[in-house]
Amino acid sequence: MRTRLALPLAVAALAVLSGCAGETAQNYAAVATPTGTPPSEQDKAWLGAIHQGNLTEVQAGALAKNKGAAKQVKAVGAMLVKDHNQLDAKVTQTAVRLGVRLPSSPDASQHKELNRLEDAMGEDFDQDFLSGMVKAHKQALAATQKEISKGSSPAVVALAKTAAPSLRQHLSALRKAQSD
Repeated sequence: MRTRLALPLAVAALAVLSGCAGETAQNYAAVATPTGTPPSEQDKAWLGAIHQGNLTEVQAGALAKNKGAAKQVKAVGAMLVKDHNQLDAKVTQTAVRLGVRLPSSPDASQHKELNRLEDAMGEDFDQDFLSGMVKAHKQALAATQKEISKGSSPAVVALAKTAAPSLRQHLSALRKAQSD
C-alpha cells in the first residue's frame, strides 16, 4: 500500500518542482470559468492592457498630486488615482472570475514614461504629465471601443462599456488642463 501511494506523491512532487503546477493552476482556472462565453484573445488582451494602463496612471497621478506645479494638474492627478484604482479593482475581479492572468506591472514604455515623470520638475513636469496622459487615454479609449465592438465575453464587454465614460471624462479634463 505504501509503494502505491509513494509513486503518485513522487509524480506530484516532480510536477511541482518542474513547474508543471503553474500549468495545472492555469488549466484549473479555465475549468472554473463560469458558464457562458469564455473570454477571447481580444478580451484577454484588453484586460491586460487596461490593467497595465491603470497601474501606470495611478502611479503617474500620484506623482502629479505631489509634484504638479499647477492646481489643475494636482486635481487631475488625484482624479486619476481614485478612478483608476476603482476601475482596476473591477478589472482584477473580472479577470480572476474568468481565469485570465494579468501582468504584474506596467510595460517597458510605461516604465520609461514614469521614470521621465519622476525626473521632471515644475512646469516641465506638468507639460510632460499632461501630454503623456492625453496620449495614454486616447490609446485606452481606442482599445476600449475595440473591446466594446469586438469583444466576446459579456462580462468584459460590460466592463469596457462602464470604463469608456470615465476615460472620456479623463481625456476631457486632461485637455482642459493643457489649454489653461
